[in-house]
Amino acid sequence: MSGKTFLNRLILLLAVLLAGTLAAWGLLMIILLIQASFDIHLVAQLSAKLIEDTGMLRITQLIQSLCLFVLPPFVLTHLYKERPDTFLRFRTPDARYVLMAIFSLLVAMPFINLLVTWNEGLRLPDCLNHVEQWMRTSESAATDVTNKMLSGSSWTDLMVNLFIVAMVAGFGEELFFRGLVQRLLSDALSNRLDSGNYPKWVMHTSIWVTAFIFSAIHLQFFGFFPRLLLGAWFGYLLWWTGSIWVPIAAHFTNNALSTFFTFGQNNGWFTSSPDQFGVDDTLWATLVSLLLLGCCVFYFIKGPSEKLNKN
Repeated sequence: MSGKTFLNRLILLLAVLLAGTLAAWGLLMIILLIQASFDIHLVAQLSAKLIEDTGMLRITQLIQSLCLFVLPPFVLTHLYKERPDTFLRFRTPDARYVLMAIFSLLVAMPFINLLVTWNEGLRLPDCLNHVEQWMRTSESAATDVTNKMLSGSSWTDLMVNLFIVAMVAGFGEELFFRGLVQRLLSDALSNRLDSGNYPKWVMHTSIWVTAFIFSAIHLQFFGFFPRLLLGAWFGYLLWWTGSIWVPIAAHFTNNALSTFFTFGQNNGWFTSSPDQFGVDDTLWATLVSLLLLGCCVFYFIKGPSEKLNKN
């Protein structure tokens, strides 16, 4: 792909994201206006207390996922004059790959828990103490919003959260980051516009750069490295299988597990936090986790012969 073509695609991407942001804001304002019976002063009050309203937080998350992650890839493939099914790799995967992707996230839990604990314990030099305090304040605010959205102990709460957090967000983020951004980077680095076999260095680079963007955009600094590795894993799943449905299944599993565990804690089902499995006294579980993840990598690389990977 020429630099000019990549620049044009990047400009279109930023323009569509800006339009999506405005559309999300507009939809949210319309909902608030209806809720406030078109009383402008009441709208301002509702907006100020948005973080305290679980229902509105869920609606906001749903709107953002649709306007910023789900719809833009389809709009952009149309603007790029590409077919969404081929450009975004909506290929039917081997069912064994989907099951193995789900299995990989299940067995990765102890390792991810240990990595999260390590990341949360990172400290910046004393000269950057004010930066660290700002980062931790931002992290705490993001955590509070997530906990509020996932609050509730009814089965209705669980179903709604699974739909928004696991299904819509998981589908949208994979479609945008792995399906769109990773593809754009791969095309740009290899100087081509087709989805042929890219050089390995191109795939490794595009996967890790996309994972970095994916993690950074969440603005949760003390969960950066676990999210970076998860993003890279999703990218490799797409590379190894050639189907966007495989990383979507893995991402759905990851978000669904978090949703289930939070639901269980809300109902008092756990005597200890599932987030601590793999840490301290259960460190052995992390070693088992790494061993099983190694087996998953081997399977994807040496697995079913009828590979779909043409990217």
